[in-house]
Amino acid sequence: MPLPNTRPDFDIDARPHIFRSPSEWASFWHSLAPWFERRGYRLHTPGSKTSLGLSDAFTVPVLETSNTEQHHSPFAYTDKSAEPEFIYDSHPLHSTKTIGQSHAPMHRTQAKSLVPVRVPPFIATSNTGRAYAAQDSLGRHVYLKILKRDSEQFRVVELLRQQTQTPGVLPILDVLEYDEDYAFLVMPRWADILGPSLLLRSVGDVGEFVVDILKGLDTLHSLRIAHRDIKINNMVMNHLFPLPVRALRPMQHLGIHSSQGTSKLITGSRETIIHRLEFAIIDFDFAMIIPTSKSGKDRLPSTLAWMQEYSALDVAQGELVYDPFQYDVGVLGVMFCEMLQKYTPVIPNLAPLLDRMTTHELTKRFTARQAYTFAVKYLLQELREKQIQQSLMVSSYQSSPLANLSSRTTLLNTPWSSYDRWANLPPSFFSEFPQWSKYVTPPLPRWKAWLRQVCKTEEGRRRVGKIRKALAVVGIGEGSVRY
Repeated sequence: MPLPNTRPDFDIDARPHIFRSPSEWASFWHSLAPWFERRGYRLHTPGSKTSLGLSDAFTVPVLETSNTEQHHSPFAYTDKSAEPEFIYDSHPLHSTKTIGQSHAPMHRTQAKSLVPVRVPPFIATSNTGRAYAAQDSLGRHVYLKILKRDSEQFRVVELLRQQTQTPGVLPILDVLEYDEDYAFLVMPRWADILGPSLLLRSVGDVGEFVVDILKGLDTLHSLRIAHRDIKINNMVMNHLFPLPVRALRPMQHLGIHSSQGTSKLITGSRETIIHRLEFAIIDFDFAMIIPTSKSGKDRLPSTLAWMQEYSALDVAQGELVYDPFQYDVGVLGVMFCEMLQKYTPVIPNLAPLLDRMTTHELTKRFTARQAYTFAVKYLLQELREKQIQQSLMVSSYQSSPLANLSSRTTLLNTPWSSYDRWANLPPSFFSEFPQWSKYVTPPLPRWKAWLRQVCKTEEGRRRVGKIRKALAVVGIGEGSVRY
């Protein structure tokens, strides 16, 4: 049975979106509702098909949410206590500007008429198009994702599905085979992770977040799965707010605003969470199962190294190959740096962890297992209860010896690769952690800095690549690999 409501050029690998509009996305999934209902899942209703007056950028649950049912793992906790009464949905009113006596429109401007729209809890929002929100027969929230059956992603999903548990990785509830070409992945619906200023309140919060994500990466790597797209958008937490974090982005774009305001809504809800937040890695669009090589080295062509968000710079010197597991750790380290390095004066043990995850000396870089073990010991186990409960709300630089506000601002805005994570640490740290000097990333060698500069251009990278290939022939460095 062919997929319904698709164009001739339909391609689920298209980037960044597989549908041209939210309406096209909603139409595709809504037409599959009867098929999913026969298999025990009730799809959300597209916004335009409700009486709420919402656009198809939003979808609405069809079943009542039972908090009791939701609180059974692996489903997310749900809390309706802080739900907003309404949001303001904006409707454009076109006006026409004229010149002289001419009434021909020169251009159209848009004024916005704000209409209050009552929003039920746990609405969802459009995304890349590959996923859609639904509920099972008990009203528990899930996400459905379309997959090609003949794909590396499907093989990764099948491998994860065979495991009795996948700590730190969002569990897979089911895989529904649609036809010989496509299948649908069923996952519990967890929430997008908030920004650090809204999510992290204490030293313990930071430790639990870091440990959970490292646990997930270690789970993947132990199965020889390289994720290859580590970023905050590919991580979730086990608590659903009444208004999804991701829903706030299209709402802002469309001129829609929560009656309570974004920060107030989320921070107010965050304070009501009494359960232990858990975090997990998701999204295997770019993941690969790396076969064991005879040489014992794990290598992929450098062209497969993701150089967009959170690049670890492992192939920034024109390398022909790279280690995907090392790179995953480096990319996650960069993400942690951008989120957490400002907290090193409060949590000094972050400094050695972040440096060892991002060091350019690849033989010294932590593996996922080593980083996880270090984080468990030094970010949680060895901290006293008073330290774990210490608040992050106070500026990390109130007790800093930095001379002025300008210097502090400069440090906070410094890129991860040049940020001094060892500055402003309390003196007691260096006596309590005497091995600290072994973890400090040394300055980038001049030759490596020069190569990075050369390889910023396509021509420079091409020339460096030729030289590397020639050197590999005579046993110097590593040559190309095929995958």
